[in-house]
Amino acid sequence: MSPSINPKESLLLDKEAAPELGDVVLFENRFGKKIAHRLLHRFGGYCFTKGDNCPRFDFPFPEDKLLGVVVGKTRSAEKKLLAGILLAVFLPQFIIHSRLFGLKNKKFFLLLSMASRHYPHIEVKKDG
Repeated sequence: MSPSINPKESLLLDKEAAPELGDVVLFENRFGKKIAHRLLHRFGGYCFTKGDNCPRFDFPFPEDKLLGVVVGKTRSAEKKLLAGILLAVFLPQFIIHSRLFGLKNKKFFLLLSMASRHYPHIEVKKDG
């Protein structure tokens, strides 16, 4: 599903949602591998999917192999670790620098904003 979903990203699933055509779903293929692809068609108890970047359709699978609808994603652990290190190192310097000199030099601000991009705030709440 790249470029929209990278291989190392964790997916947030809604296991209770009824998948509609066009939704990205997570399913288990006939070899037991979990795959996230777009649902294109349903017929006779089988689902037909295809990855956005794949030239061919996937092998049809029974509807009971659907694991859920993808509702979001999180960044990989390596990027979060790097972002955490950048924040820990540059945040105090940014605060001191901005208090002493104002925001004339934007180097620290750019590093801080680059690090903070890797902390998306995604929450999935169910009504009820």
